[in-house]
Amino acid sequence: MLYRTIMLATLAAGPVAAENWDLPLAWPAENYISVAAGTFADDVQDATEGRVEITLHPGGALGFKGPEMLGAVRDGLVPIGDMLLNQQVGDEPLLGLTSLPYFISSFEELTEFEDFFHDKLEAIMEANNQKLLYTMPWPQQQIWTKTEVTDLASLEGIKIRSYDRSSTDVFASAGMTPVQLPWGEVIPSLAAGAIDSVATSSPSAVDGSFWEFLEYGYPTRQTWNLNAVTVNLDSWNALDEADQTAITEIADKLQPEFWQAAQDEDTRNMDILAENGMTLAPISDELRAELADLAAPLRAAVLEELGDEATAVVDGFKAR
Repeated sequence: MLYRTIMLATLAAGPVAAENWDLPLAWPAENYISVAAGTFADDVQDATEGRVEITLHPGGALGFKGPEMLGAVRDGLVPIGDMLLNQQVGDEPLLGLTSLPYFISSFEELTEFEDFFHDKLEAIMEANNQKLLYTMPWPQQQIWTKTEVTDLASLEGIKIRSYDRSSTDVFASAGMTPVQLPWGEVIPSLAAGAIDSVATSSPSAVDGSFWEFLEYGYPTRQTWNLNAVTVNLDSWNALDEADQTAITEIADKLQPEFWQAAQDEDTRNMDILAENGMTLAPISDELRAELADLAAPLRAAVLEELGDEATAVVDGFKAR
């Protein structure tokens, strides 16, 4: 009788329900950040035998804006999220370190900084009720313009889309007129003539079909950007240990592949932009040096404002 009662209770309960995690993305479905998230979601579903299902919502479909993502995951408004770290500085200023003007000079140095900063990044996310799963970089930053850039004087007065405080300050110091905009407002602003230049990387330039509005692209590399995918700790802790281990292993395996994908995507997109008639050229060493000199006091001021912890991270990285 007892066995029959247990069996009936088990049948009534049915199979364990899958965890369904909605993942908001600000980027279009075809963007490499979104594609990478889809690869991660597929691998997670396979590894957990369907016990964890991640549904992507690209293009801002869930209505969350980029700077809201750290708080949205922290507060459980979504169980998992993709965020541009430098947009979260209102909550966690240290997340903007990669966007310090002319702090990091190359993609290789960005890779080294992520390794150096990774433990601190995990701790920041844990303090915000979430677990870091993986990071993924954006390619080198560029400015995309209607007019040719040859020297500092040719930047004067250009209305350029900036994306955070650091880029805003750098462009203002060069005599440009920065307008800080989230990605979703860039194309309407170009179409309306509210801006005539954009600071972003090549994937977004292709996403926005910049050749319809702009003519030139220049790799200024004034800042670098990192995205992170994190999961709310309450949602994470609801999983059993085996599924947590499987997901962590997948994230660790895919992160190096995603970083290489950023480099590959830059090459591919630069070819697309050139094929559509855009003129792509390096800026002169002289102009890069002038921009870096203008940025130096801005970087020092931000570090002083951020305090000893940020200064220690930057100094420790430079002294490694």
